[in-house]
Amino acid sequence: MIKSVLIANRGEIACRIIKTARKLGIRTVVVYSDVDAHSKAVQSADEAYPIGSAPALESYLNVPLILAVAKQAKVEAIHPGYGFLSENGDFSKACCDEGFIFIGPSPESLQAMGSKKCAKEIAKKLDIPTLPQSEGTLEPSTLGYPLVIKAVMGGGGKGMRVVKSAPSFEKALQACQREAKAAFGSDEVFLEKYVPDARHIEIQIFGDAHENLVHLFERDCTLQRRHQKIVEEAPSGLFLELKDKLYKAALTLGKAIHYENAGTVEFLVDRKGNYYFMEMNPRLQVEHPATETITGLDLVEWQFRVASKEKLPLTQEEILAKGHAIELRLYAEDPAHNFKPVTGEIWIRSLPTLERVDTGLKEFDKVTSYYDSLLAKLIVGGTSREEALKKASRALAQCEVLGLQTNASFLKKLLQDKQVIQNEIDVDFIDRHISMMAPIQNPPDNVYGAASLIKILSKSKLKTSPWEQKMHWRLEGHIPFEFEWICGEERRKVSLTYTLKGWVLNSSQPLEASLSENTLFFSDFRISYWERGEKISLFYEGINYNLVSHISETFQGVVQKKEAYLKAPLTGKVILNLVSEGEWVKAGQSLLILEAMKIEHTIVAPRDGKIKQLFYREGDIVEEGADVLDMGEKE
Repeated sequence: MIKSVLIANRGEIACRIIKTARKLGIRTVVVYSDVDAHSKAVQSADEAYPIGSAPALESYLNVPLILAVAKQAKVEAIHPGYGFLSENGDFSKACCDEGFIFIGPSPESLQAMGSKKCAKEIAKKLDIPTLPQSEGTLEPSTLGYPLVIKAVMGGGGKGMRVVKSAPSFEKALQACQREAKAAFGSDEVFLEKYVPDARHIEIQIFGDAHENLVHLFERDCTLQRRHQKIVEEAPSGLFLELKDKLYKAALTLGKAIHYENAGTVEFLVDRKGNYYFMEMNPRLQVEHPATETITGLDLVEWQFRVASKEKLPLTQEEILAKGHAIELRLYAEDPAHNFKPVTGEIWIRSLPTLERVDTGLKEFDKVTSYYDSLLAKLIVGGTSREEALKKASRALAQCEVLGLQTNASFLKKLLQDKQVIQNEIDVDFIDRHISMMAPIQNPPDNVYGAASLIKILSKSKLKTSPWEQKMHWRLEGHIPFEFEWICGEERRKVSLTYTLKGWVLNSSQPLEASLSENTLFFSDFRISYWERGEKISLFYEGINYNLVSHISETFQGVVQKKEAYLKAPLTGKVILNLVSEGEWVKAGQSLLILEAMKIEHTIVAPRDGKIKQLFYREGDIVEEGADVLDMGEKE
């Protein structure tokens, strides 16, 4: 068995690998960028080494530095996790050339499957059905619309766009190439025919150095946003005959390349039962816990054993599946605004205690724009899909995350949808229903009232004036407390008055309230909150709301009005200025592109106008709310 390992990754997957390594008595070493110096992974590992600044190209994608640390730490093996260098054949080869065990497939397998184009060519030769794709050209007329642009290297929805008509092709192509370059170090992309109304089904396979290869059943990853999975289930609801065809195709592909270690073969399955090979992910998947839940196996332990040249622990006949598993990905993002990632300080106040939770965050932590905004994975298991769905909903209800908006309430609505419950879904399901599941709506009055009460009650404890202690009492009576709040794109004025019967919000019925341990108590319900200066984050009826007092300028610019100065909607890097100073632009025209968490975000003109000044150059880092350009006064 391997005795020591360097984990060339960060966050949740680094913590996951450390957990199994500790169980097996393996010494763990992690590398970290500047912004991860105090991360959970760094604190959990036996040893930790700095590796560079926050951008991935300068740290987690820096192969020479990673290998130098591996030598310094005197480890036997390197585990790439998922993402970053996990599918990079050159990295795998470099590890082997330097005498390290690479915990993953051979360099040859990675070269074959790490490239989607190469993988599809191999599948075709094995008579595994594939979708039509561009051959040596990026000319869309060879396929027709709709089509999908995909990064040749990598995955996770990055460097990928569905294009439904010719006018949007060129813009989408350029965006995919930029995202692919930033995420995977290569801007190579290809075109593929798009299949609507399809399911995304993947087969988990595992091979060893002794020519043994097995499957561990399938996962249904159909529920996606921005082409990235957010809900994964195991097993799928496909007919057994169709499942067997997918198992056979996956094993055929794995055997053809003498595959070792963990891998996932992914297919699209249309409503008629036709299936098409999409790609192979030659690594451990984010959603591997779903398979672990129905099989009772530890796939990371299998990875270590196979890399140590042991045989697979079980034969195909000995691998059994029981029950149903669901994995939910909890993200820091705004579903109502195209799942825009959000960044900042976060307090994970509570997570489910009776279900599995995989996370790379501490109780108090910070989400940055440099990496994926995944907060945690919630994994539940039940005897049936119906039971698993109910347990998943209960698990989400136990999540209280303050400081940043999350997709928790969106996931709750998703799991309660009738079509989801009946398993009548496809890969476009969320896109079609997003306006109903995550509508743009203003917070209820009680949210503003609660924030105002928190301000009053928390400050009243600190006041020494007898007039303040009497809650604005004067000889002529109580004077109302006046507040103005910003929440999302809404500003709201609030008036609160204290009476002998309790607090009155505007003209509502009086309520008694008190504060204790970051909780606002009423007679029949409570609200969790986190107050930081002028910011208040609170949890009301299962939804997280983040408010800022009007005297703080932190969020004022995030709401794009029609003022001269346009603001950054999130922290990110300027990757493209699309206009020049002095240029006239029209309302809706793209002005500047920011990259955050390897996804592009475009700032558009709110009105016609003339660009007076650009405040940032390409490559500059922009903080959320900062002025990015001046359109001048409206003429």
